[in-house]
Amino acid sequence: MQIKLSSSVHSLHQHGDPAGKRPMLPQDVDAAAQKARAFEISVAKTAYNYMFSYLEPLSIGADVPKNEKFTLEYEAKVLEVFIPLMENFFSVLVNLLEKEIVSDLPSGLFKSIEEVNKVFDELKQQHKSHNAFKFIKEIEEIKELLAALSDLPNEIDLAVKGLEHIPKDIKHVISGLREVIGEFKQEGVTAFLKNAIYDTLASDRDANFLSPKSVDEYVELFHNLPLPLNLKIEKKDWMPKAEEKELCQQDWYFGYMQIAGFNTSILKGVTLDQQKNRKSLVLSELLRKMPLTDQQFQSVSGEATLTLEDAARAGHLYAVDYAMFEGIPGSELHDQKRYPCAPIALFYWNAHPPAGFPPSGALQPIAIQLGQTHNSENTPVFTPNDCTNNNDHNGVKWKIAKFMVQNTCAIQHETVAHLGACHLTVEPMIIASNRQFACDHPLLVLLKPHFRFTLEINDSALHSLVVPGGVVNSVLSTGIVGSAELIVDAFNKWRFDDQFPDRLFKDRAVSEDELSSFPFREDTLDLWSAINKYVREYLELYYTGDNNAERSQKMLNDYELQNWVNEMTNPKYAAVKGMRGLTETGDPEKPYQLDDFDYFVKLVSLIIYTGSAQHASVNYAQFPLMSYLPSVSGTAYRKPPSKSETLEDNSYLEWLPPLDVALYQMTFGYLLSGVQFDTLGYFTNNNRKPYFTDPRVQRVLADFQLDLKKIEVEIHKRNDSRPFIYNLQLPSIVPNSISI
Repeated sequence: MQIKLSSSVHSLHQHGDPAGKRPMLPQDVDAAAQKARAFEISVAKTAYNYMFSYLEPLSIGADVPKNEKFTLEYEAKVLEVFIPLMENFFSVLVNLLEKEIVSDLPSGLFKSIEEVNKVFDELKQQHKSHNAFKFIKEIEEIKELLAALSDLPNEIDLAVKGLEHIPKDIKHVISGLREVIGEFKQEGVTAFLKNAIYDTLASDRDANFLSPKSVDEYVELFHNLPLPLNLKIEKKDWMPKAEEKELCQQDWYFGYMQIAGFNTSILKGVTLDQQKNRKSLVLSELLRKMPLTDQQFQSVSGEATLTLEDAARAGHLYAVDYAMFEGIPGSELHDQKRYPCAPIALFYWNAHPPAGFPPSGALQPIAIQLGQTHNSENTPVFTPNDCTNNNDHNGVKWKIAKFMVQNTCAIQHETVAHLGACHLTVEPMIIASNRQFACDHPLLVLLKPHFRFTLEINDSALHSLVVPGGVVNSVLSTGIVGSAELIVDAFNKWRFDDQFPDRLFKDRAVSEDELSSFPFREDTLDLWSAINKYVREYLELYYTGDNNAERSQKMLNDYELQNWVNEMTNPKYAAVKGMRGLTETGDPEKPYQLDDFDYFVKLVSLIIYTGSAQHASVNYAQFPLMSYLPSVSGTAYRKPPSKSETLEDNSYLEWLPPLDVALYQMTFGYLLSGVQFDTLGYFTNNNRKPYFTDPRVQRVLADFQLDLKKIEVEIHKRNDSRPFIYNLQLPSIVPNSISI
């Protein structure tokens, strides 16, 4: 993702309703105003357009209009993250160099390193003022830093000449640094997310200093950065005794991540049929793929007489099934293969779990199969106590099985749950809205803060992440080709109405009626409810009437609204599928109309929810929960273990990525988790210049903000009794839009 430093100063004021005008529906203005609106829309259609060739059949923006570009204020937010990020990157790189050659280098080299540190310290001191108008000065400081860094490769090059025993990896680092500095100068603060930089550390896979000797080396990558949340878990009496870095690899944590982790979208209830829950997993079909006996289930769960059928009937059996990964190809990086798999993991909601789990109840892992087709030798069913007899006396295979489930979960997170279901879902809706609404249409005024910077961030992502040498190719086992297959497959199955959160949890058999504890569900439904209330009260101001029939007529008379829903559903334009609440008209030119006010409220609410709460739940998990790679890695460097092979305690490291790839994933996660441009429900930094110029909206907005504050307090209370805090739906850390 390229976030270039701005070459000019943009206004720091966040504009509200256009030119201070009160929003109006098109049918409520005179003929001259209607004509002006039509002209404005025709101009907008020249700036906002779609393309399908990049990731067919997905509809993606063809370009980024000028008014959708990053502002100076946004770039200042990025800079706050960039400074510690670059400091950590530089420190880790120097440490790697020092480990190999420090005893052979002349003292003159370290004068150059000291000069870099001096300039970097000046930059940090300058930034501490937090004054946005000093950002220009900071850009100059960055240029000085880059100049100092530019001298460093030359100094190292001179220092190592004649030292024949210097590893060739180090020599590659020297030449690679020149390329790194060049990219900094050309592309700005996120240039180091390009794979070329990590190529500098990866020229020779025989290099010992990139192959981890222990998990401690992954902890050392957080040299100047704070430890992520999953390395700072508060120890509780019921937890198995272990070092902090091991807590996030325990069974209780593995189960908890399915309901309070970085990707909770896959967990489904296991039922006897799908009569009540149309997207649940049917027990008989699950056991056909992953055979497990009642005796084995009882051995792990500790329930001496409970059968799998009884557990499913009681609503206590759950699973994640990554069938969508079957047949997805792996990728190579630096001539090393990475291996995705299509695992199935079974869990039991145990109200009285054994030692090592929260005593109040836990989602207890029962069994894992690392493939869709069972084979007793190559694709066996692993259990924590090896009751399936898979030569796992030391539990290493079970540990690897959990790692590979989390690896698959991480890939699905980045490709589908994050990029596909958030970024690429909202993008065509933004384009359609700007093409069909005049700027003073009430709905566009409502939605604009929830669209801010999304087109620019998506354009940057597609040109630097999903490209050869980009993030996807480097930190995901599926690479570009496999990742694209996952995104397209998910898009083809995605339907708009299926995404309403209250419906989604019920369909998956993980609603409150089935699964008693689900932190993400509990918190996000509060946000969904608050957003619905806010949208309803706002729309009622403009679509007036004493009943839904009168509001429906107001909607039908709004030809901009009707044009919008038809562009949204048109497969040649926004290509949004599954808006089943629309009414068919029989007109091939305009086949749908929006005439149900309640559905209108939910439709708009889902757009806002997707760009705010849903995106926050996946984006802001990346550093706290996905940056310590022994716990969660996007890549696996060995195939799943077989039944007959024997593994030692340290064999686990063979599945983990090299340190350069780990640094890449961690750096990427820190950047994306660290930038928050604004806060849900707050649209301006200046209370004297509110975003909404219609005074009637101020009460509606104030009520929304009050509801969000109450939700914040309630989530903190819930966290007091949770095994591990879940903060990803705190309103204070949810932005209005997909702006990172």
